[in-house]
Amino acid sequence: MAGAGYKLFNTGDVLTAAQVNTYLQEQTVMVFASSAARTSALSGVLAEGMMSYLQDTNSVEVYNGTSWVNVGNAGDITEVQAGVGISVASGTGPIPVITNSSTDLITTAGDLLYGTAADTVARLGIGTAGQVLKVNSGATAPEWAAPAGGGKVLQVVNTNTTTETSITSASLTDTTITATITPSAATSKIAIFISANSRIQEGGQTDIFAGAALLRGATVIQDFDQTDGFWQRIGGASGTLRLITQQAVIYLDSPNTTSATTYKLQARVISPLSTISFQKDSVPSNILLMEIGA
Repeated sequence: MAGAGYKLFNTGDVLTAAQVNTYLQEQTVMVFASSAARTSALSGVLAEGMMSYLQDTNSVEVYNGTSWVNVGNAGDITEVQAGVGISVASGTGPIPVITNSSTDLITTAGDLLYGTAADTVARLGIGTAGQVLKVNSGATAPEWAAPAGGGKVLQVVNTNTTTETSITSASLTDTTITATITPSAATSKIAIFISANSRIQEGGQTDIFAGAALLRGATVIQDFDQTDGFWQRIGGASGTLRLITQQAVIYLDSPNTTSATTYKLQARVISPLSTISFQKDSVPSNILLMEIGA
């Protein structure tokens, strides 16, 4: 009748031998001096569910039908060791006290922990709004930084001029087409767009030429008359000839500065006895500067 469960006896009940064996013997906690004494006493009468207490090991064991299994000890933890971010008190128990000491490094919501060496951690404080996480220049630790701005237009400067300007010199001369921009970063590029209203008039020649140059400050960064000229009119009878154009200039510059930078278009006459005029009759010319983030 092993495993018969619990039975409540009433006054006057007569116990059978089977009931005594099942409820009183097989389902009680028996005390033995040792496992050897238990084996000797219970030889031939072992039944699943029997429980015993061994005095030499202070352990409570239950017989599972095959062997005795310890059920009375607190556990099999013999030692707990500290590690990274973990501290331990009373490591041998009976109940170890474990503390997560890495949380002591956290001072602000959003802080991050990262390794600085083997078994060593450090705190990276939370960044500011809009920043991104990246590896520092030495590739030794993470850091917060502004997001890359490559390819973004950071600012635009647009200038129109209607000032009529006539040039007869063979030297580069201002056209009054000019604009100034102050880059926000030295790594930025400046895209330059110019629409120049111009008119060439010759006096007694069949061919007329004029050249131009784009300058950053006093430095020529693009010369447009390296061959025949930026403006040209070839052939035709001599006399008064006119060429009216709306010339376009597109250039990408790398000024490598955060100082105010002036761009301008200059022009010159290549063939003699001719004149080049800009903004004739107040027709406007335009220059547009765009700062492009690196």
